[in-house]
Amino acid sequence: MRSIGIAAIALSAVLACTGCHKVKRVPVATFPPPVPPAPPVPEVASTPVPAPEPPPPPPPAPAPSPLEGADRAFASGNYDEAARVYDDYIKAMKSGTERDQALFRLALTYVLRPAPATDWMRATTTFKQLIDEYPQSPLKGPANLILALRSDLDKANADAKLRDEKIKQLTTELDRLKKIDAERRKRP
Repeated sequence: MRSIGIAAIALSAVLACTGCHKVKRVPVATFPPPVPPAPPVPEVASTPVPAPEPPPPPPPAPAPSPLEGADRAFASGNYDEAARVYDDYIKAMKSGTERDQALFRLALTYVLRPAPATDWMRATTTFKQLIDEYPQSPLKGPANLILALRSDLDKANADAKLRDEKIKQLTTELDRLKKIDAERRKRP
């Protein structure tokens, strides 16, 4: 143990001695490189330069999506207006690249409305329509997830209702038994 301590002190001393030598640094003056002279410009007879051609006109703007108004209404929370436009689009377009999106958003408008207006039956039907008509749609997974979560929620609500009924029955039975016990204690 003592030899390790001596070795550590010796190593520290060697490092201290070798590291303490100061190296004098001599400042070096730097000058910018000389600028070469500009080459002589030959004289050329002046010729008129043609005016540049005007840029081509911009390409025509793409036609607005028929769902643009519905998407704006959906984003602003006006679900009744969005549902109307999505429904019109779905009825008018029996196929199309945006029909799966319209079905998905239409189903969402049914469930995102304030509580009394929420319509899970129509939303479920619309989600199932999306899943059946567009099995390759990227929106199929979210639609299945929403349906599964809703099913789980319905089951949990039913279980809670059964539990509440059972608690009510047990409370009634307990009160009846307490009453019987109280009457029994009154008797001599």
